[in-house]
Amino acid sequence: MYLNTLFIHMTPKTAGNKPLSRSLKIYQKIAIAFVILSFILLLFVLYLSVSSAVINITPVPQVVSTNVTVDVVPSATLEGQISGYVVNKIFTQSDVYYLPEQGSTPVEEKAGGIVTLINETTNNQPLIATTRLLSEEGVLFKIDESVTVPANGQIDVVAHADEPGLNGEIGPTQFTIPGLAQSLQDKIYAVSVDKMQGGISYIRILQESDLNDAQTVLTDKILESAKAEFEQQIDTTVFNGSKYSIEVVERVADYQPGEEVGSFTISLTLNVTGVFFDLKAIEDYAKADLQTRISENYNLDSISEDGVQIEVKSADNEKQSATLGVYIDGMAVISESSDVLDKDRLIGRSPSEVITILEASELIDKVSVEFTPFWLKRVPTLKDHIKIIVE
Repeated sequence: MYLNTLFIHMTPKTAGNKPLSRSLKIYQKIAIAFVILSFILLLFVLYLSVSSAVINITPVPQVVSTNVTVDVVPSATLEGQISGYVVNKIFTQSDVYYLPEQGSTPVEEKAGGIVTLINETTNNQPLIATTRLLSEEGVLFKIDESVTVPANGQIDVVAHADEPGLNGEIGPTQFTIPGLAQSLQDKIYAVSVDKMQGGISYIRILQESDLNDAQTVLTDKILESAKAEFEQQIDTTVFNGSKYSIEVVERVADYQPGEEVGSFTISLTLNVTGVFFDLKAIEDYAKADLQTRISENYNLDSISEDGVQIEVKSADNEKQSATLGVYIDGMAVISESSDVLDKDRLIGRSPSEVITILEASELIDKVSVEFTPFWLKRVPTLKDHIKIIVE
């Protein structure tokens, strides 16, 4: 009896579940619909925010170029002028040239070359032709012509070995002048900077082309000397660009075409003008002019590897001015702002339609289209989700 009573007290009461009222069911459906609609709206917003199209353009490049003139003046004040320097001097130099072996007959000759006579005294020193020069190796040479070595100065002259053969082909060295008083021999002497040549000469008929080739080589030597001298007068850290013009004043050779020789001496007198300027200022001026010559559908993409090409067109030594011809070329490609790439033309298009529309332009070679996410089939309707890349 006691146990039955206890069991009855420990068993919970079960109350029947009351069904929801009709109004609560309606609210419940509205809430579920709102959640679903919000989720769909969220998906749509996410779709709009991540969807994009990248259109890659391979353009048809166009070669563009310009040729302008720039005036180099002491102080630039006008358009088309830049500040710079004009330096001018006349140079004269001689050298000995030997004919090559091909088609020639070898004959022993007296080796020779240019020597520099140096005078460290306060008096001019005249030396007659055939004045002897004795090398450190004990090989005797003689100068070809009479000269006067200026006080505290120097002069170049051609000298040849006293005896024919390879023994005279000595390297750069110093010479004493045995004919001078012993007290002067350490103050008046000669040096050579190049090897003596011509111990074996290759005899054949001299041609005009031989003289022209020698002139080219000697011109380069004179120009190098002129550059070194001019650049000592200019601040090349500021005026780091330079161009030279050369005028041949006189060419003299001891043999003429048609004569049979193994070597010859040529003397050149050149009028050399050096023009110095700020190279970047020239380049910027040329590039700016080049940009103005490009149509509005193009942008300048690159400059030729040759860069800016400059030549001296004229020079006025009295006014210290010169006119430079400046040429520059490069490649231009379609501009992203071109009407051809107007995004309004592409909105809502399929990849094939985009490719057909754009490749119809003569400014474009190839087109490719990439979508994010990848399952998109059409270009987004928002223009800021369309990216056009000109490669």
